[in-house]
Amino acid sequence: MTEYQIFNLMYVGFISNSMYFVGMVLLTWLGFRMANNIFNSTDVNMTAKVFTSIYCVLVGIMLFYTQQIGAAILETAANNLVAIEAASAERMSTYPNSPLSVGGPVQTFFVLLVVVFQLAIVWSKK
Repeated sequence: MTEYQIFNLMYVGFISNSMYFVGMVLLTWLGFRMANNIFNSTDVNMTAKVFTSIYCVLVGIMLFYTQQIGAAILETAANNLVAIEAASAERMSTYPNSPLSVGGPVQTFFVLLVVVFQLAIVWSKK
């Protein structure tokens, strides 16, 4: 496999992963809408709060998993470039280990922050 083919496969993987990410953004937005409706409602019951909380946590898990798939795509491409001793191998092999990289600790912290924010909206008193 050539360097060009590896990059092409990586980009194709990122394109499909980005479609899932767009879906996760929409589901996260819906979670915020549900949480806001619960917060602003005067007669919300416990079942609605529990189901909205479960929904928000599951969307957070799916978003985390989508980011981990992106990280695996990047790491696989970098490892393949190193295996064929491509010119870009050294540069590309540094990206998967960066804290700011896709699926890295910064993105994981952001997902946790979003879920905690949603749950705080659901369970706080007005």
